Amino acid sequence: MKINVIVLFLLMPFYAFSGEMLSLYEARQLAVSHNRKIKQAELERQASGLQTRSAFNNFLPSFDFEGGYQLRGKKYSLLENDMFLPVVPYEGIDASTGTFNSALAPGAFATHPETGQTLVNADGTPVFQNYAWLPQSESEVGSKHNWQFGATMRQPLYMGGKIRRGHEIAQRAENISKAREELTIMEVIARTDELYWQVVRLREMLSLTNSYIELLENLEQDMENLFREGIVTRNQLLQVQVRKNEVKLSAIQVENGLEMSRLALNQFIGLPFYDRTELSETFSSEMLKMEEGYYTDLALEQRQELRMMNEAVTIAEKLVQVERAEMMPAIGIMAGYHVSNPNPYNGFAREFGGDYSVGVGISIPIFHFGERRNQVAQAKIARQQQQLELEETKEMVQLQVSRELLSFHESKSRLDLANLSLEQAEENLRVTNNLFNEGRATTRDVLEAQAHWQDAHSASISAKAAHRLAYTHLQKAIGDLKISDNQ
Repeated sequence: MKINVIVLFLLMPFYAFSGEMLSLYEARQLAVSHNRKIKQAELERQASGLQTRSAFNNFLPSFDFEGGYQLRGKKYSLLENDMFLPVVPYEGIDASTGTFNSALAPGAFATHPETGQTLVNADGTPVFQNYAWLPQSESEVGSKHNWQFGATMRQPLYMGGKIRRGHEIAQRAENISKAREELTIMEVIARTDELYWQVVRLREMLSLTNSYIELLENLEQDMENLFREGIVTRNQLLQVQVRKNEVKLSAIQVENGLEMSRLALNQFIGLPFYDRTELSETFSSEMLKMEEGYYTDLALEQRQELRMMNEAVTIAEKLVQVERAEMMPAIGIMAGYHVSNPNPYNGFAREFGGDYSVGVGISIPIFHFGERRNQVAQAKIARQQQQLELEETKEMVQLQVSRELLSFHESKSRLDLANLSLEQAEENLRVTNNLFNEGRATTRDVLEAQAHWQDAHSASISAKAAHRLAYTHLQKAIGDLKISDNQ
């Protein structure tokens, strides 16, 4: 016994003197700031916001810059081999037509020295008197080092509504991410409440068990005195001692459960694993109040799951419009300026030369063997599926709200009955103790009265915890659970 007392005394600083109190509101704040799922949902929302911005950028023109360098081993050759070009006298050009007229320059063709007839080649074409020699080597163009640079602007003018629908879809997807983040926060808050009130419940249970042990120890002391005086038998004394040992074992189990619940709460809200922070909340016998209202209608309006499903249905409708837009013409404009070296605008000189360009492009789908029509039909089916899923989700939400509302009212009834039973058990224990002191009640009567007293207190604590959690679950069911909600 002395060793146990010393160990208990050494552990007391860790259990009883933490010096800090943690309210339910603070626990919720810690859980929301620490939870990794919430951080993931927040990152998803941020990514959706960036996606919305990217979708809006499709309305705006795009600007691109291009540049390149090529090292060539050979130049371009415009001629396959050396060529001879006929020399046409100026007077042989007909001013009215701008073409060569042999009658105006009879000396332009070569003639036979004896017959004076015009010479012709193998295919009958007249042979000119004079030719200019154009060697292949002089027709080479280009450079070993080639540079190209350019800037281009592209602007869609009409895309059948695809850009607008794409931006609207991105906005809806961002709304889904926001609702999912809110849903995750509510789930974390609800789980925090469950862990928090579990610790409070077991703490109250441990205090109750210790009080029960104190009652048994007092009874044991009285029984020992009566046994020494010969008023009671040893069997009656042993009954009390056996019961006390059973309750002490229960106290150890409750204490272990309390420790594990505290560790689970610390891990969930981000406190150090073995932190000894005490919880400031306690159970009250007063009923929690919920304003009368149409909870089902409120849930259909506020529940994040339904908001996400509504947005999904809208997205499915927009996707139908996107598929229809694929059947519409697409029109865009393009403008640019490009420079290159060698300069193609100045005999491929080794210098930079450039020019601008402006263009309009149009793409009109004509016939694709029903592919686009089938894609529209598929999008309509997907929209119908989303609508059916939305209707089913509404029914499940209505069922859940009804169930949680019934559970809340049931918890109130249980708490009323538990409080009544507690009053009766306390009165029964008081009367039994008086009868025992007067010698009109047995040891078994006292033990049974104490057991009823302990059971009534335990039921009261459990009813209070259940009432608290029923309130939390009802708020979550109607989509109205917030960090600041605390009664």
